[in-house]
Amino acid sequence: MFPLPFALIVCWIMTWTVQAASSKPPNILLILADDMGYGDAGFAGSQYLRTPQLDALADSGVVCTQAYVCSPICSPSRAGLLTGRDPRRFGYQANLNQASHAYATRKDLLGLPSGEHTLANHLSHAGYQTALIGKWHLGTSERFHPMERGFGFFCGMLGGSHGYFPQQDTHRILRNRKPVTEFSSPYLTDFFTDEALRWLDRPNVQKTPWFLFMSYNAPHGPLQATEEDLKKVSHILDPKRRTYAAMMFALDRSIGRLVQWLKTHGQREQTLIVFLSDNGGATNNASWNGPLSGVKGCLKEGGIRIPMIIRWPGKVAPGQVSDQLAMSIDLCATILAAAGIEAPVPLHGVNLFGEEIKQRSYVFAARDKMDETH
Repeated sequence: MFPLPFALIVCWIMTWTVQAASSKPPNILLILADDMGYGDAGFAGSQYLRTPQLDALADSGVVCTQAYVCSPICSPSRAGLLTGRDPRRFGYQANLNQASHAYATRKDLLGLPSGEHTLANHLSHAGYQTALIGKWHLGTSERFHPMERGFGFFCGMLGGSHGYFPQQDTHRILRNRKPVTEFSSPYLTDFFTDEALRWLDRPNVQKTPWFLFMSYNAPHGPLQATEEDLKKVSHILDPKRRTYAAMMFALDRSIGRLVQWLKTHGQREQTLIVFLSDNGGATNNASWNGPLSGVKGCLKEGGIRIPMIIRWPGKVAPGQVSDQLAMSIDLCATILAAAGIEAPVPLHGVNLFGEEIKQRSYVFAARDKMDETH
């Protein structure tokens, strides 16, 4: 996918905002990949990785080719995504990966500040059922637990990394606050999707609008894949790249399962789906950032520019590509506006469906014109 001229950007904005929002709040499915390379999907230009489900999702909505995250590393990026606020404004600029003795202060005080409200807080107060499946990485002590931050259900890990064969891993996967001891699937990506589908099947969830945050840890290291998935990408000769491709294939399969559930249960047309990565591809997972310079951990394009798809049937026309500037912190404002909720706190992002995004376009158009004349 490649950027479009500015004239076409304006057309895209008009196309996906022309239809009035439904009076019924949409379901929200927010899917986050971890350390995914900018070019590591068919819709993003990869000729080697197989991602048919992501490609189909891209065809059914709009692909944002100029989408950025607010941080090139996992934890602050998630803080910005879930709050809609620049994490630097509340002192959140580092990952939480060190041992307790490496911190100058108490580790139990480190996490997403309690005064910051999450998207789950806002949506749950408006009557949404909320769930987080997968990676949290916003604090491990009780005060930072997802169920203290607006999520009614949680299954995943509180830290930033986990092995993909959980029965062999020494780390803990929790369901709400209790360790999981039996796994429905031996591979973690598939297990997280199993948990999501079980949550969606709950009668109380289907009676109300819901918000499901699928925070996959794939394709973050360690590089681990099933033998069956490795066979699917045997055409890739480099062993690390082949394992990464198999992990992406498993992630893609899970996304297909989620979309199929929506279709089977008649909820596909009333669900807003967003897919993105938390930052650019890393140096240690054989990812590929396409034409971009830089990687995870730096502020070059390869560290902060990410693939993003937005799908909302009846509201966003399918088959679109845009190079309109978008940021992960815009998603909180966008989702709240789609749900008809006024944010109770100031947000730093803007509603991608609203008037503010046109003002952002105008600023960049004016700058481009100035560059041409000078």
